[in-house]
Amino acid sequence: MSSPRKITGNSPPRSVAVVWLTTVLMLSLMVGLAACRGFFGQPPIALLVITTPADDQEVPVTVTFDISGSNDPDGTIAAYDLDFGDGTTHATGTDVSVVQTHAYTVAGTHTVELTITDNDGRIGMATGTVTIGPVMITFASNRFGTDYDIWRMQADGSDPRKLLETGDDELFPDLVRGTRTKVAYTAEDGTRWNLWTLTVVGENNAQLTTQTPSNQIQPSWSYDGSKIAYASNAAQTPSSTTWEIYSIPAAGGTATQLTTQTPSWAIAPAYSPLDDSLVFVSGVKHDGTATLGGSAIIKRTAGGILSTLYDSAGNDGDASTANFLTTGLAPTLNLPGTAGISKPAWSPDGAKIAFSTDQGATIDIWVMNADGTGTPQTLEAYVNSLITGSVPAGQISSTTKDEFCPYWLEDNSGMAFVREETAGNFNIYTVAFSNGAVTNLTGLAAPDNNASPAARR
Repeated sequence: MSSPRKITGNSPPRSVAVVWLTTVLMLSLMVGLAACRGFFGQPPIALLVITTPADDQEVPVTVTFDISGSNDPDGTIAAYDLDFGDGTTHATGTDVSVVQTHAYTVAGTHTVELTITDNDGRIGMATGTVTIGPVMITFASNRFGTDYDIWRMQADGSDPRKLLETGDDELFPDLVRGTRTKVAYTAEDGTRWNLWTLTVVGENNAQLTTQTPSNQIQPSWSYDGSKIAYASNAAQTPSSTTWEIYSIPAAGGTATQLTTQTPSWAIAPAYSPLDDSLVFVSGVKHDGTATLGGSAIIKRTAGGILSTLYDSAGNDGDASTANFLTTGLAPTLNLPGTAGISKPAWSPDGAKIAFSTDQGATIDIWVMNADGTGTPQTLEAYVNSLITGSVPAGQISSTTKDEFCPYWLEDNSGMAFVREETAGNFNIYTVAFSNGAVTNLTGLAAPDNNASPAARR
């Protein structure tokens, strides 16, 4: 008969020791595998798809960035960082399915960098470039010739280029909103003025109207580029006292009369950048009653409701006494006696309207709220409210020179306008909203004239 087995000390049973050793080995193996995975694991894959508008390459431009194709082959994405390359705030987050957009307001070639970080702390990167062109001004000029032609230049006055040159006059260019690929303008053929369009590179010239013998002038693109408003004296074929505002599809077609100011007149339409509202200049108020001066600024809502935005003792909204285009043109524009060529201009956000008025000894540019509230200011006073310091007195308004044809630069960096240097000589200037600097962009001497800088409505 065998004796009972004696267990001494603290030694565990054999089976317990085996389990303990196995557990230690497994934990060591797991730690080792984790370390190996951290060492040998795959980095995440960063994928960046950049989509710029098909035709709009001039600041400001909104660009789309799709990073949804980014992934991690052996883990999960913990974070992303998207550097737009223009010195602005990065886009960051964890959900790569969210499509990002960014508005570029500085011209140049910007390097975009996408950094993806996975749950192991590894990173993947992708880069791309976005090239944005400078703000451009489209205008009419008779430089180097006797006829007015359509020109474009950068907002600092550099690189002036002629878009269209014919043996006839072309005036009142207006740049299509959104894509900024087309210019609408008015051209004469020796007997009347009609509406035309062409691309910003001077191609695909197309005639929209064929009115005879009346005139169609001052085109303004709608906010969505679908139609063009313009002024016409076709109501009584023709008449200098029955000008009205019409609209026509952007590709041409049947025109629609938008106003009935007869027996007075309506000219100089400007569509809002937000909807189908527009402002225009009229010889009477919205209700047909007399103005305090020669003209008033009228607003027509998208629903067709009229209201008077501004009426002073002067000619509001045009440049009648400086209307150098009413003489020397064949055929003449046949404008009303107190009407001129200057159109009101909306700010890019639709909150403000700039216009010309001759309340003083000269024609000056003023700024008002687009809803007619508040007190309008001279352009000089408006810029002074935006900057530290002040614009030197007489640089913009209250001078001995007329200023009219305002155009709000599309990046909201300033405003362009026309100034009469001497009799028969007009140049385009800009004033910067950052510091009040006033710059002559065209700098030409008589007999050259520059007029009607085109606004992005």
